[in-house]
Amino acid sequence: MQDGEHRATALAVGALFRDCREVVALLSADGCVLRISDGVAELLGHPSDMLTGASFDGHIHPDDVEEARRRFQLRAVAPAGSSGRAVFRFRHADGGWRWLEVTTRNELADPAIGGLVLTVRDISHHIALSERLRASEARYRTLAEAVPVGILQADADGQVLFANARLAGITGLEPDRLLGDGWFDAVHPDDRARVAADWRLDATGDPAPTDFRFHDSEGAGVDRRVLCQRMALEDGGTIATITDVSEYVHTANALRLSEARNEAILDTAAEAILTIDEAGVLHSFNRAAEAMFGVAAGDLLWRPLDRLIPLTDLREEGGVRLEFAPGQTTALIARDRAVEAERADGTRFPVELSVSASEVEGRRLYTAILRDVTERRRTEAELLAAKDAAEAADRAKSTFIAAMSHELRTPLNAVIGFSQLLEAQAGRPVGDAGRNDQMRDCVGAIRQAGEQLLAIIDDILDMARVDAGGLSLTEAPVDLSAVADRAVADLRFHAARQSVTVEVVADGGLPPIRGDQRRLIQALGNLLSNAIKFSHPGGTVTLTVALAADGWIELSVRDRGVGMRPEDIAKALTPFAQLDQGPTRRHEGVGLGLPLASRLVEAHGGTLTLDSALGQGCTATIRLPPSRIMTVAEVLAAMS
Repeated sequence: MQDGEHRATALAVGALFRDCREVVALLSADGCVLRISDGVAELLGHPSDMLTGASFDGHIHPDDVEEARRRFQLRAVAPAGSSGRAVFRFRHADGGWRWLEVTTRNELADPAIGGLVLTVRDISHHIALSERLRASEARYRTLAEAVPVGILQADADGQVLFANARLAGITGLEPDRLLGDGWFDAVHPDDRARVAADWRLDATGDPAPTDFRFHDSEGAGVDRRVLCQRMALEDGGTIATITDVSEYVHTANALRLSEARNEAILDTAAEAILTIDEAGVLHSFNRAAEAMFGVAAGDLLWRPLDRLIPLTDLREEGGVRLEFAPGQTTALIARDRAVEAERADGTRFPVELSVSASEVEGRRLYTAILRDVTERRRTEAELLAAKDAAEAADRAKSTFIAAMSHELRTPLNAVIGFSQLLEAQAGRPVGDAGRNDQMRDCVGAIRQAGEQLLAIIDDILDMARVDAGGLSLTEAPVDLSAVADRAVADLRFHAARQSVTVEVVADGGLPPIRGDQRRLIQALGNLLSNAIKFSHPGGTVTLTVALAADGWIELSVRDRGVGMRPEDIAKALTPFAQLDQGPTRRHEGVGLGLPLASRLVEAHGGTLTLDSALGQGCTATIRLPPSRIMTVAEVLAAMS
């Protein structure tokens, strides 16, 4: 009979394990494994036969084993057929732990089963997900409370479910008062309707940020301007960040005001001001700089400054970077540095500049103030030229006085000497032929000396008239051949004394010209006198009068004497200047011949040029314009 009962029990338990879709095990009242399904064995990673007969709590986590025993014991004394559920950690064969949900049903009274039936389900994955979710929520809350911006989380109806502490600080409301629609109470009344309308809009896509103000309803504080950016959540809700931009707006307004003030100062400055960084990129370029360089700022700003002025002139001397002392942000690195700049059209001009370097957070800028010194340099050059001219005039004056003293003393000595000789002859009998010849020579020498003195005085007076603008021409028809002959005749004695021959080469049929004959003879005579004076004894001076191919009248005086260097020609045409100014000078004269001749020719609208080389003589050429040539009608009118 007993064998039959055991077979029936085995059949019942086998049917239980076969038909049950769950993973099951059968325990005795003391927790010993009577039978275990392959599924439970697989969950634990052990073969079924290894688990059968062993205590089931030997595989439970030490922290859970006491609770498991208590629950098994309670279930063993509980009414038959009752069940209970608990979650424990079981050790897997690989050493890890599995979270298993165990449902225990009391079947001890059932003679077919006679034990505690355990249904086991592996919930390790669900537990892990729950833990990760809790950790994520905790991190979210921590992050939301730590960020420096306000955060709102709302449901699909727009009701706020969460608001962080930063938003409470921005609005001045307690966090609980911000939930639901409570946060609208902090919005400025003038902005509330607009914000509510924007809040109701769909937040999907990329909604534009909303800016508005939070208002202190009690009036104790100031309005706070904020920027709100919303993002849609998968459940239809919304999360929004609210950033307090009050300080930023205040700073931006102050910066704009400062920039406007600085720009006004820069644009009203009379001097050019520009700023570059260490890479040579141009940051500022005021209106004075635009005018100085002839280029608009918009064509240069935020580009490398590769023209106008060398970058090396806008930085430290020698390219050695100046190191600032701790706390120092600006330093003057150049004052009144003289450099050369270039305008947009390519013209170069001198400037003086002062450069300062400034540094903030390792970023260095160079600001230069430039002054165009073109006019100043020109004025300085003119002053220097005037000073040199004044000094030269002073030297010329001294030289002229010394030369004048010599030139006047020589004929005066002749006058005095021959006068004394005449006085000594006064007591001798009249009729002595030798005495008469001697007296005639003395009188002639006195006359010549007087004429020489008169010529010097006339030249000085004429030069003074020319410089004062008081020289006037007495114009009439002039025969140039007669002018040439007269000038040569006047200097025949001077040429004979110097043993110099003067020859005249004149074109036949030269037309008469309109001019002042006396002044033309004077000018030509000065040129002939110079040519004779600087010719070698036995030399020849040639006077050529001809009509040039371009219609001008040319009167050329050529000598083959000592000549002069080409660079001395300008000095030779300067009043009172003499090339031979030493104490041993060999040639007489006060230095007025050539300058006066030039002025007299210029008064006729002509030119006087010199062509000379040292040791090869000199050619002086007077050119009179075609307008001076008279027509037949003009000659007849003048004769009548």
